[in-house]
Amino acid sequence: VLFLLTVHVNVNNRVQDTNQLTPLHLCVQTGNEIILRNLLLAGANINNVTANRRSALHIASENNRGFICSILIENHIQANLLDSNQNTALHLAVQHGHSDVVRRLLSESDIDVFTLNNKGMNCLHVLAHYSMENAHLIFATLLEFYPKFPLDIQDGQGNSALLSAYKNGHGQLCRALVTAGANLSICNNDLLSIFTMPVASKALLVNILDIIPHEPPWGEGETCLECGVKFTITNRRHHCRHCGRVLCKRCSMNELPIIKFNLPKPVRVCQLCNDVLTFGVMAAR
Repeated sequence: VLFLLTVHVNVNNRVQDTNQLTPLHLCVQTGNEIILRNLLLAGANINNVTANRRSALHIASENNRGFICSILIENHIQANLLDSNQNTALHLAVQHGHSDVVRRLLSESDIDVFTLNNKGMNCLHVLAHYSMENAHLIFATLLEFYPKFPLDIQDGQGNSALLSAYKNGHGQLCRALVTAGANLSICNNDLLSIFTMPVASKALLVNILDIIPHEPPWGEGETCLECGVKFTITNRRHHCRHCGRVLCKRCSMNELPIIKFNLPKPVRVCQLCNDVLTFGVMAAR
């Protein structure tokens, strides 16, 4: 490669196939720092994209090349380029669970964490959708840089991050989201919430409810999230003060004090929260 550079070959020539990779793209795939720096010195266009619109930063992020990402960023690559699926490099890093790359992107670049891809997903949606084993650790990194990151934004299918993580059974990410203040009562476009999602066991749901640290935001809706009856002038909205769901009177008849929320007087709770507050995680049995 170094010899070819000395004879002044065109460093932006592309491989003549469907991917249309440049030498720079091939270099970041393999993670060779020396060749990368020499290509840049020889005039390689750092912002060239492949046939599917992926930049060198996309490729480095997908392949877990954290140090290569740092070199690209220090050489002023455009961090917010979108591929053919409208993904940024951050989308790809969280999808594959590359925590080092995520930290470098957040700390060293101006990448937009709120960018939506063609499925209406921001980086947190993608993190929860793929639910890699270390997703809860990456979520902690995201909160470190964006402590007020909006947790309840819904993707194109109406799923919140909590709903996607629950669907995938990622207990650690679910607990981290709830501890950070995620709304438990959000329903997706199929009208499913974590309370109605078909799962093999209610153990994770009970565990989530058991660790709610403070009173969650109240849900809204035109129907009771337990029985589905429509609210009217005579059938008024109520809320479970423990999980925040909007419910009819019949589905929120239980009353208990919730000491952990500093609510010493009895307040309305749903049947499931009544059981959790009474029996703890044993309510799953």
